[in-house]
Amino acid sequence: MAEKEEVGRRERKKLMLRDALISAAYELFAEKGFDETRVEDITEKVDVSARTFFRYFSCKEDVVLDYQEAEHQEFIAALGERPPHEPVVTALRHAAVDVVRSCEKGSYGFDADRFMTLQELLRSHPLIRAKTLQNGVNRRDSIVALIAGRMGVDAENDIRPSVVAWALDYAHTAAHDLWKKRSSSALYSDVLDEIFVIVEEGFNFPALQVR
Repeated sequence: MAEKEEVGRRERKKLMLRDALISAAYELFAEKGFDETRVEDITEKVDVSARTFFRYFSCKEDVVLDYQEAEHQEFIAALGERPPHEPVVTALRHAAVDVVRSCEKGSYGFDADRFMTLQELLRSHPLIRAKTLQNGVNRRDSIVALIAGRMGVDAENDIRPSVVAWALDYAHTAAHDLWKKRSSSALYSDVLDEIFVIVEEGFNFPALQVR
């Protein structure tokens, strides 16, 4: 029993240190910029060695990508819990917006500022964007499989689940761009929901009728 308690204590300490490194990294990313933040700056803020940092992350980019993976897993769980009768894009919209709102409110270790720092890095920093695209194949495959299951179709023979999964990428990119143009006057989650309403209702807008 005592041995299990000791193991549990060590694991908790590891998680606390990992969270401290992440928090320090995001504070520095927001304050100094990603490129100007060194691993040594992060470890100095937490008062640990660089060797300790590399026990948890292979590079500082992994701090960002780690959060992206956590957000993805929460999205997959949220999408899987949507009512089975709900249309696919409606389910996608509610799952995506609910996860973002939870992040903005502090769930999953995020807060609103950290979440927006993450979104900015994912879409604006060339190296992180490249790694995101590289890692995105498996994430998209898992979304396609879940959508295909909801629809009762084979994604190998039906392109619709893939098209819907790509619409999720579009919605997030469009929401980020629109959010920036609005000078951050609205919550990202509200802008994302607004984008999804348009996607849900359809893009085939009527043309101007010339008389």
